[in-house]
Amino acid sequence: MVPIFTVVAGLLAAQVPDPPALGLVWEAPGGCPGRRDLVAAIEQRLGRAFAGEVEVEARVALHAEAPRYRLTLRIAARGRGAVRTLTSQRCAALVDATALLVASAARREAAASGAEAAPELPVEVAGEGEVMTEESSGVTTAAETVSPEHATGSPGFESVGPPVLAGAEEAELAGTAPDGRAAAMSVEGPLQPPAGPARRLGGLLRIQGGAELGALPGVSGAIMLAGGLLWRRARLELRGAFLTPRTEVRAEGSLRAFAGMAAVLGCARLGGRRVEFPLCGGLEAGGVRGVAQDVVGARAVTGRWLALVASAGVAVVVHPRVRLGAALEGVAGLLVPRFEVRDPGPPAGLFASSRVSGRLLLMAELRFRDPR
Repeated sequence: MVPIFTVVAGLLAAQVPDPPALGLVWEAPGGCPGRRDLVAAIEQRLGRAFAGEVEVEARVALHAEAPRYRLTLRIAARGRGAVRTLTSQRCAALVDATALLVASAARREAAASGAEAAPELPVEVAGEGEVMTEESSGVTTAAETVSPEHATGSPGFESVGPPVLAGAEEAELAGTAPDGRAAAMSVEGPLQPPAGPARRLGGLLRIQGGAELGALPGVSGAIMLAGGLLWRRARLELRGAFLTPRTEVRAEGSLRAFAGMAAVLGCARLGGRRVEFPLCGGLEAGGVRGVAQDVVGARAVTGRWLALVASAGVAVVVHPRVRLGAALEGVAGLLVPRFEVRDPGPPAGLFASSRVSGRLLLMAELRFRDPR
């Protein structure tokens, strides 16, 4: 009987054969997907196992400045190869680009060798830093292929509508010039994300103040706070205003008055991104509070206020989210208060708000997601 330790030694000496190398080299810094992830991505696009139809050397370097990741990729078949340089802010985007190019080259090589190519699967790769698809008509990439003599400084991986390569361009992508010689090229440029939908709605918060003439006795101060919604060429806002107290002195007595109003305004946004000229109109409602002084039996009274408001202004960008500006505002009163003293005898007027008043305002405005 064979000693048990001899059997154990024989089992330990047996070696499980390593999986085929597939002729694929992948070197990347920490945090990037690994070689297995790359092979899985290639096989997903092939629709079958990758059998090493082409040789692949892919090395990713990390840079401090954007774009952070730079890939040097060589795809070769039967000793002939092509070199590409791709850059992106995301390492995963470079894995997707490599898988797409390798799968396309593997299908062509399999077809050239007489092997039956598996059916192509539609692929969509979406995310920051990459745009690429495959079509049943052949090779489709997110970059235009350039000839070796025009490779330096040429933009790459920028077109959103990927071209289908054929003829000499297809041979260049496969790494072979039309006459059978190796074609070396370098396509360098960041992978651009697809253009997203335009933002159509933003917001604003504004504080403004200045001088007001007409609603109260003399010149009063106006303090306002507004919030609203922004579209590209229009805005809608809700505003609250406070007019500081002023005093009217008459022989019959004196009146101290202040006011509070709220307004709904719609505005057209004229001008450009850095300098804007808003034209606004709307309705204002509120009240004017009057307190009689030096009058026997006087009491505080609130008079109703309703008016149409129109304004023209200018706003200048001082920060991507901050604007400073000024506005001139006109007010036409539809319903304005009148304060009187009523003793035995005819009433004596103390003060009446003007039906036409004006305001000169300075403002500071904070905007969020301005669609402009």
